[in-house]
Amino acid sequence: MHHQLTKFLIITLSLLPALAMALPSDREQPINIEADHAQLDDERGITQYKGNAILTQGTLRITGDIITFYYDDDQQITKAIAEGNLAKYQQTHKPGEDPVKARALQMEYHAKTQKIHLLGKGYVWNDGNIITGNRLDYDITKGVVNVSSSAVTVGDKVEKPKERVHFIIQPPGSKKSAKPAKVKETPKAAQPDKVVAPAAEEKPAPVAAETSAKKYPTGTTMTHLNLRSGPGTRYKKLNTFEPSATVTVLTRQKDWYQVRGTIKGKDVIGWVSRQYIKLNN
Repeated sequence: MHHQLTKFLIITLSLLPALAMALPSDREQPINIEADHAQLDDERGITQYKGNAILTQGTLRITGDIITFYYDDDQQITKAIAEGNLAKYQQTHKPGEDPVKARALQMEYHAKTQKIHLLGKGYVWNDGNIITGNRLDYDITKGVVNVSSSAVTVGDKVEKPKERVHFIIQPPGSKKSAKPAKVKETPKAAQPDKVVAPAAEEKPAPVAAETSAKKYPTGTTMTHLNLRSGPGTRYKKLNTFEPSATVTVLTRQKDWYQVRGTIKGKDVIGWVSRQYIKLNN
């Protein structure tokens, strides 16, 4: 009995930690973010992407109605929140294996406390093993997972569980017959475009609601400018912009912009040093 319980706990604890792991090659890939519109607020340290937001980096893919990043004074990410019906995550952690998949009404990553939260209809699939619960919390540092069927607050609504916590554990050496369950998503009723208030843990200042779709900011290169695969000179050089080239700024990380532009008639996306970009008014 003790042996079976130990094995059960090992398998259970292997599910949520998968969300904090990745292929080493993923970290060397550029981060790409798409959305209907974006809002960059340097003063508050908030960058928000709204309307079918999609973030990819290598095999990593996160989707949601809204994806929001919070930064500290050093432009380091302190918190990231994906919201939607449903927000989804998937990433391959070992070559040749199926990607780990997760979903919830709200997915949060807290960098300072090294915690991941799946709030409302939480679901994790890893190698045929499945955990479902209305709230899933993972402490990355301690390696502690808590799964509960308690009610959670998502935005301004209380999400009550419809089922108890549920586990599916595949036997060793199985052929992983259990595949990620498909969810039929309920279309949302039309609502005014508003920003869902972040969790009360850090209470950053709210982002003002947008009344119309905003375009990404654009800028002009001030010199010949290297385009790299990541935010730093240690990343691979992909190409070089000519002086006075027009670029679209997608996001920022410290002293680097992720931009989209055209080089020799070819559309490109990558990272450039922000000191050589003059933003257009």
